[in-house]
Amino acid sequence: MSSAPKRINLNADMGESYGRYVLGADEALIRHVDSVNIACGYHAADPGTMLKSVTLAKRHGVELGAHISYPDLMGFGRRRMSLSEDEVFEISVYQIGALLGFCRAVGMPLTHVKPHGELYLTGVRDPATARGIVRAVRAIDPGLALLMSGPLVAAECGQLGVPMIHEGYVDLDYNADGSLILERAKAGRDPGSIATRAVRMLDDGGCDAIDGTRLDIPVQSICLHGDGPNAVQLAAVVRQRLVDAGYEPTGIRSLLAGAQATAGHATAALQGTPPCTSVC
Repeated sequence: MSSAPKRINLNADMGESYGRYVLGADEALIRHVDSVNIACGYHAADPGTMLKSVTLAKRHGVELGAHISYPDLMGFGRRRMSLSEDEVFEISVYQIGALLGFCRAVGMPLTHVKPHGELYLTGVRDPATARGIVRAVRAIDPGLALLMSGPLVAAECGQLGVPMIHEGYVDLDYNADGSLILERAKAGRDPGSIATRAVRMLDDGGCDAIDGTRLDIPVQSICLHGDGPNAVQLAAVVRQRLVDAGYEPTGIRSLLAGAQATAGHATAALQGTPPCTSVC
């Protein structure tokens, strides 16, 4: 009997246009991912763009998340800011709430939250920032997943009972300490090389940093940025290569349901009771 396919989520950042300025090929890219992260007005997007993005996700049956950021429109959310835990909580609630309003208007569920740019990078290394983000997610809806990485964020999620999906990057490079190297403007990447990197990251449970240091990175979701010049081609090649390697692209809700079922089976085994046959 063949083993069940290994599951992986592919997510992309979208909805990052502003007014008359268009960024990204959202209509084409969304066909190759399972979940999208929509800008909420602080690093990109305006109300019309947010509504259009939520409607697009609903039309394609793709999961939707709030892509929250520092308030930095001019810097596209990729500049450092110094905010307290409470300030991070406040800007996170504000942005999640804004996108949630459009989700309610369109009849589309909100699945997850993912920080953008420098807020993401600060959150993985600064306890106060991580706690502010996690608190905001829990305050809006404890059922929302947080799409991030790193043991610090995982610990905060564990303490507050927020489900976390561990994310990995294949179109960005890592420093030796595990931090990401941000590009102020996305450069094109070779799709074949990026696809090979994605398969290796999942097969090996990690990747090499830019200096060759081995990094162990648990990955449940791979991010594919939407603002690169060949983002659509890259996403299509990565998805197909993962499928060819035996991986099954799936949604975040499916991953969470699978984790809950696995936990239920493990608990039942420890207690000596038959495991449930549906999602526990």
